[in-house]
Amino acid sequence: MGLFRFYCRSITEPVVELAGREAHHLLTVCRLGRGDSVELFDGAGQLATAVITDAESRKVTLQIKQIESHARPEPQVVIAVSIAKGDRFDWLIAKCTEMGVDRICPVVFERTIKQPKNPKTLDRWRRLTIEAAKQSRRLFLPQIDKPLPLRDVFGALIKDHPNAQILLGSFLESSPALICQPFSGNDVIAFVGPEGGLTDGEQSFLKDQGVCSVRITDTVLRVETAALVFGAILTARRDTNSR
Repeated sequence: MGLFRFYCRSITEPVVELAGREAHHLLTVCRLGRGDSVELFDGAGQLATAVITDAESRKVTLQIKQIESHARPEPQVVIAVSIAKGDRFDWLIAKCTEMGVDRICPVVFERTIKQPKNPKTLDRWRRLTIEAAKQSRRLFLPQIDKPLPLRDVFGALIKDHPNAQILLGSFLESSPALICQPFSGNDVIAFVGPEGGLTDGEQSFLKDQGVCSVRITDTVLRVETAALVFGAILTARRDTNSR
């Protein structure tokens, strides 16, 4: 398996510190201490080997020994998905992180199930990406956007990914199959609607923007399942083509 890996926001200095959850994981869960070697990643492509020089109950000091820089996989894969009820969206974020999805955009469609407002939700989602990246040995953390209505999400994505191919999960038998869809070297944005379906207005809006409807399977999938299938197929095709 190799060395245990921990997240450190910045690993550019010769000496760094871990605190909070990462220090607890290192000391209490992994039972590491002074003199042990570990790996550190910053979620932006930097991977370092470090040695623990001091370990207290709530803080760990490490000396950086070697550092590598890795390029982000291209093109980027973006999943814009309706918020699912309960902890299902937490599961979606963790699994899409493991798959290598680059950006996850929670979308509030008109039929999205209303969620109780919690100012700490975005922080929880970001923590989930860190845990999933550590588990999957991924070097890049996905960008997690705050929930916004469809038109706001679409506008932000077009601004950030102007040449992206945009897909929409569809139930129509006439829609081409996702698995057979040709892909260019451009970023790909996949929209996944709520389980109640898109309204006529939302369908018209996306159609007017040139979004391509694709069929994932012949079965009806839950929101998180559809997002995961999109992520699995798109990242697999990207990673295979980049070799």
